[in-house]
Amino acid sequence: MAIQDRREREKEQRRQDIFKAAERLFLSRGYDDVSMNDIASEVELSKATLYLYFANKEELFFAIVRHGNMILNSMIKKAVKNAETGIDKVLAFRIAYHTFNRDYSDYIRIYNYFQSGRFDIIDKNDVAEIKASINFKPGGTSGSMYHLDDFAMKNASEYLKDILKMRSERFSIMCNSVQSGIDDGSIRPDVDPAESAILLSSISKSMSDIPPDHERILESKGINHDKFIMDVEEMIRHMIKNKDK
Repeated sequence: MAIQDRREREKEQRRQDIFKAAERLFLSRGYDDVSMNDIASEVELSKATLYLYFANKEELFFAIVRHGNMILNSMIKKAVKNAETGIDKVLAFRIAYHTFNRDYSDYIRIYNYFQSGRFDIIDKNDVAEIKASINFKPGGTSGSMYHLDDFAMKNASEYLKDILKMRSERFSIMCNSVQSGIDDGSIRPDVDPAESAILLSSISKSMSDIPPDHERILESKGINHDKFIMDVEEMIRHMIKNKDK
């Protein structure tokens, strides 16, 4: 039994070594400029050995994208849990996202590449988000907006499924935060949870890619990136706040 345990530990350590080597290369050079030969050389293993642990380069990349999503979701859940009112939960979610964007910019970059259309994954995110507005039920914290079978995902890798599930989880957390605010009176009752979650997600994406000329305009007014983020969050608070309370 001890020998079997040792072999399992060695196998897991080798998997981690491969993962870390691939992560260093993908984060520094991007997906297309890294080959399995590069990864094998980095970790000092044969390419054939890599295929014992990961089916191909794409699966390795998805494993790294998943890792970034795990960090992001953990930060968001912790922030939302510590917030009291619904409107505070919404803003806590968004600040956690901005913090991740600042501290883990490489993961944001590869996640954006993951979603760029380069890979044969779900390219029907808009359809899924529309379905979410139909299927969303207030009150939970871990509902799913995706029905993976609808997109023939049965043969997809576990890494890809996990990435999409975590994206779904973030969407549901935001929906439930908005619903919580409606219930506790901190958010206007006419705000639709799914619609606002999609809007706020779109705003976050655009804020992570501000055009250089717009950045120069902000800088000329003495507004750095952090201040801009907080100003936008204050605008959002006023936009959804229940002014009757």
